[in-house]
Amino acid sequence: MNSVKNKNILLCITGSIAAYKACELIRLIRKEKANVQVMISESAEKFIGIATLAALSNNEVLTNLFPKNPKGGMDHVNLSFELDAIIVVPATANILCKAANGVADEIVSTTLSICDVPILFAPAMNFRMWENEGTINAIKILKKRSHIIVPPEEGQLASLHTGKGRLANLNTIMNEIRKLFNQTLFLENKNILITAGPTKEPIDPVRFISNHSSGKMGYAIAKASKEYGAKVTLISGPVSIPSISGITTININSADEMNDKITSELSNKKFDYIFMAAAVSDYKPMEYSNNKIKSNKDIQSIKLKKSIDIMGSTIAKHEGVKIAFSLETENGKKNAINKMRSKGSDYIILNYANEEGAGFNEDTNHIYLFSKNGGSKEFEKNTKYKIAKQLIEYIYKNEK
Repeated sequence: MNSVKNKNILLCITGSIAAYKACELIRLIRKEKANVQVMISESAEKFIGIATLAALSNNEVLTNLFPKNPKGGMDHVNLSFELDAIIVVPATANILCKAANGVADEIVSTTLSICDVPILFAPAMNFRMWENEGTINAIKILKKRSHIIVPPEEGQLASLHTGKGRLANLNTIMNEIRKLFNQTLFLENKNILITAGPTKEPIDPVRFISNHSSGKMGYAIAKASKEYGAKVTLISGPVSIPSISGITTININSADEMNDKITSELSNKKFDYIFMAAAVSDYKPMEYSNNKIKSNKDIQSIKLKKSIDIMGSTIAKHEGVKIAFSLETENGKKNAINKMRSKGSDYIILNYANEEGAGFNEDTNHIYLFSKNGGSKEFEKNTKYKIAKQLIEYIYKNEK
């Protein structure tokens, strides 16, 4: 599914104050396992350092059309690899007009005039420059040549004016890069909320109630959703998994904290899909001790009470497609379907904690999906990432 993997991409940075955002874009592209070489215009060097770009891309940064020992043809540019695509981020009005009119007077414009590969421009400039007739005509010419233009966004600009000219969101740019390599983004512009990991319910300052959830399944769903083009918000309990670039991650500890964050997110945004993959603690201590409970008794009793029912009370009210999870050890199908009905979810995913390679802390999973309409599907044991992709594709097609 990752169409960007192993692709060779030349990133051209031109002289906009948005040049600093190219650093994060390099990181996102390399996270997709693509190769990146950076080319920077002289004016862009005033906004960002070459050493930083070289370190992030792990390649020499190209700055000069004619190095000390130039070679013939395109070899004098010293590209590290044969290109699959060129992306110009940020693209100034100057480079847009040059590219449209065949001007080749420095390293970036010359490279754009010679290389016959897909080219993507993500403009960033003052709103008056974006509205300038010359820029408008240049955009028309570039589109006519089948180049990709990622339009700037409306917002406050560096000049403190408000208008259209801000560099597009990096996730939007990444989706357009994926499209260059024919990746299908059926979740493009969809908002997806995912919960992952365990919760910790404190007993005293040093102890808590929790479970063995690693968060791997929820993180796999988040990663796959992002690669299908979604705007992902991940609410995660305490896990040992590195954060996923390109998504919004909100860290929590307890069930109450998770519910508060979910409530806040649902009040500010409409989500198309909600995956409740977190293993939320069913119970929490009735009372919290401000001091450490001493181990001076052979038997210590702690009274527990039910934790908040996030799925049944908070998520159920939302309009999006709701997917619950059910981890069982026996009577799995019956328990999962009953849970789906009582929680008001559209789907429920069942797996077994006592099945080897399918429960907590595993890299693989074996799941069963049930829908409120009576449908069901088994997903054979596979890596959690591959299971996540299959699951998302199935639910998306089922909801079309």
